Amino acid sequence: MRLSIPRALALVAVAMPLAAQQPAPAGYADAFEGRRPAGSPQVRYAVRVRGVAPAGYDVTMTVRGAPDTVRITFPAWAPGAYRIASFARNIQQVTMRAGARALPVVREDSATWRAVAPGGGEVTIAYRMRFPSAEAAATPNNRSFMTATGGLIDGPQAYAYLPGFTAAPAHVRFDLPRGWRIATGLVPTSDSAVFFAPSYDVLIDSPVLVGRFARWRFAVDGVPHRVAFWLAPRAPAFDTTAFLSTVKRGVTAATAMMRDIPYREYTFLYVDGVGGGLEHLNSTTIGVSAARLAQDPHAAVGVTVHEFFHLWNVKRLRPEALGPFDYQHEVRSRELWWSEGVTDYFAAELSRRAGLLTEAQALEELKGDMQAYVQNPAVGRLSPERTSETAWDTPAVHDGFSLSYYLQGRLIGEMLELRLREATDLRRGMDDVMRLMYARYAGERGFTGAQLQEAAAEVCGCDLSTFWERYIRAGAPLDFDAGLGTMGYQMLVRRVGAMTDDGRAAADLRLGILTPAGYGSAGGAAGGPLRLSVGDPRSVWGRAGLLTGDELVSLAGRPVGTPAEFRRVLGGIRIGDSVAVAVRRAGVPVSVRVPVIGYERVVVDIVERPEVTPRIRAMRRVWMTGTP
Repeated sequence: MRLSIPRALALVAVAMPLAAQQPAPAGYADAFEGRRPAGSPQVRYAVRVRGVAPAGYDVTMTVRGAPDTVRITFPAWAPGAYRIASFARNIQQVTMRAGARALPVVREDSATWRAVAPGGGEVTIAYRMRFPSAEAAATPNNRSFMTATGGLIDGPQAYAYLPGFTAAPAHVRFDLPRGWRIATGLVPTSDSAVFFAPSYDVLIDSPVLVGRFARWRFAVDGVPHRVAFWLAPRAPAFDTTAFLSTVKRGVTAATAMMRDIPYREYTFLYVDGVGGGLEHLNSTTIGVSAARLAQDPHAAVGVTVHEFFHLWNVKRLRPEALGPFDYQHEVRSRELWWSEGVTDYFAAELSRRAGLLTEAQALEELKGDMQAYVQNPAVGRLSPERTSETAWDTPAVHDGFSLSYYLQGRLIGEMLELRLREATDLRRGMDDVMRLMYARYAGERGFTGAQLQEAAAEVCGCDLSTFWERYIRAGAPLDFDAGLGTMGYQMLVRRVGAMTDDGRAAADLRLGILTPAGYGSAGGAAGGPLRLSVGDPRSVWGRAGLLTGDELVSLAGRPVGTPAEFRRVLGGIRIGDSVAVAVRRAGVPVSVRVPVIGYERVVVDIVERPEVTPRIRAMRRVWMTGTP
């Protein structure tokens, strides 16, 4: 997530007229030049990938006009991923030289190195970024990996910065194996191996896909969009025409809704691997397996539209509390339910408008989200503002309960959309709220929760204070029937004993493992130790004392080190078993025994009410297409 937009952003977006609220070049030359603040050093990076099975890469950082004491440090977290990742822990062999003279290097703390260079001048800093394990390096994902055929270079992990000088522009050169390509949102130069960033903020917000990958281009309103897809060796073929059509239709629907294209070009970076995505200023990284696309070439539509829409909602329109960048400390906001969760809402809305979902499919997706919400025991306990503010934390801060601000914001978006349409005779909705917020608060300022409420009320022409207090601040369970009723539907909820496919009572296996991104600061590197996800503290696993974030050592007496092993062992557990589980919690061994029993699950249905009036049909039409 980008927290502020430096004036030099004009360098990235000069080919497209920006919306009125976006920073404009201060002068003619500013559209083409990177301006260093007075007295700041000039920085260049070189990234070298070597070897047929690289476990990392080498970085050289050249600083001209260096101060007498040179300090470099690495971010503790990456914008858009709200957890402490401590990227410096993967850095090795830091050296500094002034000309031919080696400088004694002192490590000040876990993230900072320094050396004294009397007289300043030019200092060359070298270090190696090494993955925590060979498995971590070889596990394709949407953040960082490196294999013999390609990889992803993550900015916060690759580039050190000089404290106090993040506004300075930089160039970066890539020295790669023969035949490897480069795809990135960084500004290209006349040298195909060298790229430019107008500031450190932009540099680390521009991941770089390298290697042998497929690539395509398309244009929307004359603006170029690039798609790069790294595929694992022997990946199954999929319908690339259908896949690219999905991407383009999502872009077309989003830009048409926002009436703005605030970038020179946009780059989609896809990786054949672990799912998920992360937004960037003019690019995104997305993990989706080729095997999944071979089954359904539209399988990545949700994450694609979500990450693309972030270029407006979060990268340019951000909560005030998040900025400016502070890469070393937690930065908490109460508005992530809007920035992330409502982005999920818009991903669903834009998928409908792009014709990528039928009405039946859209209702099925909505039903699935409502079911996930209704069955979560944290509903009524944790408000969207609370889950947003504690995004950095594990569920331990809520006594083991957790509720996704993505899910909360997605469903609040749906209920607000229907409320706004109903109050304005279908004429105005969430589109109008988003455009109004973008026009007023995009750029350096950011927005507050109060301003968001005011904008929604202005669009509605009604008082939303009760809605805000009840559902967003207090976290009362959402009243779905009030919204669904405007479309002639109602929600039915029933509790049933969980059953297996063959009709037997199902064991309570509500235990999972975290993705590498983790939950709050409970994540870890891809290929690293598995960490548990205990979604319901009332499950047999939660009642036994297991917590989300526990590092799994063994399950049912068997060592478990990979997701496949975890699934295999968990799948063999039956009702009546007494399962031994060993974990490490904050480095301390913990052992529990879990008696496994059955459990109840919630089933949600959306059913049509008897009378479907012309008004209801019009509401369904506007929900699907945006047009009454």
